[in-house]
Amino acid sequence: MLIFELPSGNRSLKKRTVLFKEDLHEIWNSILIPTPKKYSILLVLQPNQKSMKQVILYFVFVVAMLAVACSGPKVAKTPAVSGKTLAEKAAAEGNFAQATEAWKQYFAASPLEKTSGADFAQAAQMAFKAGDATQAVSWFDQARYKNHADAAMYLTLAEIYKTQKNISKELTALEFVEANYPERKSETSQRLFQIYHEIKESQKALTAYENLSETQKLDLPNLAELFDVKKELKDTVACDELSLKILEKQPDNRSALEWNAWKYYWKGENRYQREMNKYNSNKTSKQYKILLEQLELSTADFKKSLVYLEQLWKQEPGKKYASYFANIYARFGDEAKAKSYEKYLK
Repeated sequence: MLIFELPSGNRSLKKRTVLFKEDLHEIWNSILIPTPKKYSILLVLQPNQKSMKQVILYFVFVVAMLAVACSGPKVAKTPAVSGKTLAEKAAAEGNFAQATEAWKQYFAASPLEKTSGADFAQAAQMAFKAGDATQAVSWFDQARYKNHADAAMYLTLAEIYKTQKNISKELTALEFVEANYPERKSETSQRLFQIYHEIKESQKALTAYENLSETQKLDLPNLAELFDVKKELKDTVACDELSLKILEKQPDNRSALEWNAWKYYWKGENRYQREMNKYNSNKTSKQYKILLEQLELSTADFKKSLVYLEQLWKQEPGKKYASYFANIYARFGDEAKAKSYEKYLK
């Protein structure tokens, strides 16, 4: 606000001053409006101030003083920069919940088009560590929208989807890492092997198993799952070998015990049926001799089967295994034992 008090009766000076006041108003605005403060100036001309020159000099002096007062270094951080700094500081201190809140403030104060995908991915990691999986997935989605990708991002997504039991999305994330970051296979192969086994993708499961470390390959859970995969592929030779490896590590493993029990039982039973049919169709002394030799081999297989069946019986006595015992003892000619197991079949 500019107020001029002029001597009365000096019409020419008043006219000139009013016109000049309009000019000064434009100059004044261009100088002071950008500053953070607002000022009012009372400019008074005393009667002895006779010329416009004095007005100009006085005005220039006031403006110069205000310019000096308003000048000086200004240090101001935008909320966005401060929020990001706070987030990184909180993360470094292990305060992931605080870091997550700081990231929220940062994103709220930052234009989306100027926010990087890397920032969204970094914030998502903090949210995940803070236990906020929903927020983590949301920020990871923003990172992907920004065409950002890194192995840690997809490994964390896989972990989130695993917790949510979303096997389809988990598999997609793991396969992305395996395809794009082969150096991280050691972090994906174990879970990929488990998933492929679960969804019956046997060939893919075998590939994933080969990517495991030598130590992982010999872990009991992995041997057991590989055993199941080989059974699905009907690879009996591999199953024979794997079942014994499993029993070395876990003698009461039911799946491995059953494999060997059935293996020797049917080997003995099929031989018995085959040789009896041969003898019944050709009852000669020569054929009878062959029959006796073959029945000895059949008996040996039945006895091997019994070793595994007896361990299974301890785990689950009853109908499931009783028929095998009854038939084996019937082949041995031991009617009493055969009948003792037959009662479980009623």
